[in-house]
Amino acid sequence: MHRSGGGGAARSDYPAHRDGGARRPGGARHGAGALTPAATLEARTVDQVTSPNGALRPHDDRAAIVAEMHTRPAPRLQAPVRISHLAMLSGRTGAAEERRLVGELCAAYGALPPAEQTLHHVARLGELELRWERHTEFSTLMLVRSGPFERPFAEPPLALLPQRWVERLPGRLVEASHVAVLSQDDAAPDRNALAQAFEGHHLMGGRMIGERVRLWTSLRLHGDGFGRVLIQDGGFDPTRLGRFVQRMLELETYRLMALLGLAAARRLTPALDDMESRLVDLTVETASEQGEAEERRLLGRLTALAAEHARHSSDIAYRFGATKAYAELVHERLRRLRLERDGDLEPLGDFLERRFEPAMRTCRSVEGRMDSLGSRIGRAADLLRTRVDLALQAQNQALLTSMDERAKLQLRLQQTVEGLSVAAVSYYLLGLLSYVLKASAFAIGPRAADVILAMAVPAVVLAVWAVVRRIRRRLGH
Repeated sequence: MHRSGGGGAARSDYPAHRDGGARRPGGARHGAGALTPAATLEARTVDQVTSPNGALRPHDDRAAIVAEMHTRPAPRLQAPVRISHLAMLSGRTGAAEERRLVGELCAAYGALPPAEQTLHHVARLGELELRWERHTEFSTLMLVRSGPFERPFAEPPLALLPQRWVERLPGRLVEASHVAVLSQDDAAPDRNALAQAFEGHHLMGGRMIGERVRLWTSLRLHGDGFGRVLIQDGGFDPTRLGRFVQRMLELETYRLMALLGLAAARRLTPALDDMESRLVDLTVETASEQGEAEERRLLGRLTALAAEHARHSSDIAYRFGATKAYAELVHERLRRLRLERDGDLEPLGDFLERRFEPAMRTCRSVEGRMDSLGSRIGRAADLLRTRVDLALQAQNQALLTSMDERAKLQLRLQQTVEGLSVAAVSYYLLGLLSYVLKASAFAIGPRAADVILAMAVPAVVLAVWAVVRRIRRRLGH
């Protein structure tokens, strides 16, 4: 293998400028291998577009969507080359802090910092090429160091960065890999060399179909906490080699991001088992005859179970959705690598089919169980709620019947009172009339007064009854 071109342990401070280039305004320098500002792609606001027909008003997102197809270009790699790659899970709010740290590092090396709001940046840092990319929930940092080396993973590019800067990176490390690419002129590593490079771990990989490019990896963490990938170039130009390496690193990153869903599924499984068991118990209790108070208590327990299910569902909905998307990307990247069997080396695709696919099926199974549990909780709650509603309707019907009977009784009492009232009022009116007739008895005679009083009885009673009925009708209206 090639002799190392320098390196060592991670440095504790920023290096001095060594490229000898002229300083640009703002402290940037141009060196022999410095990248131009055009290497950083960013969307620019365009107010007007000049055309033969005059000034056109472009859509607000036009520049962004045109530039989107050109973001995150693959690196151009020339073997021999070594690469360190990190993927940090920092959520959706870590981009600004990462951009600031990358800008600080670029300034220390005299390179251009990333522009505001950019999601991709490339810079030359002395011997290194730095590539920072921001994704939806994670960011990647790629460090490329070209030049010969003797031991592929002894002095990785990451060791050239200031240790204090690396420790300040936000988020949690998900993927970390070292990649070494041998030139086509190097002898292929034998079993002993591979065992030493990969610390004796079981290897898998393959040869690219129709090409001489070969790949070895273990998909394990080694003594330094990093995964390792060894590639032997088969005469690719820098662009094709860069794409091949990028696809392998993306496959590893997306594989681990997808497996975050498996970890979430395993954490959720005990709670899911408990919720399913509780639902079975509640369903059995619901099937038996219960009193009103017991049915209300069961409905309260079902409602609490539904709330717990909703909380767990909201916790894992995004993770399982992301796992599906990452799994599709893993399969897509594996297809694009176009690896075939290389001797007795286990094909990478076979390993992923045997170990990765069951993990994804576990995630789908847990997600399906959660959906089914939610449906069953809903049906049980609807059934019990229907029983409670029917019992309530029966109570309401009984109450209405009782109220109707009370109303009829009250009507009969009212009619009785009205009859007594007619008799009482008539009696008093006839009494008053008798006083009048007695006072006039000397004129008409006692016998005539008695006759008049007797004849007035039915008339007075009918008159009082008519008045009472009229008053009742008015009150009824």
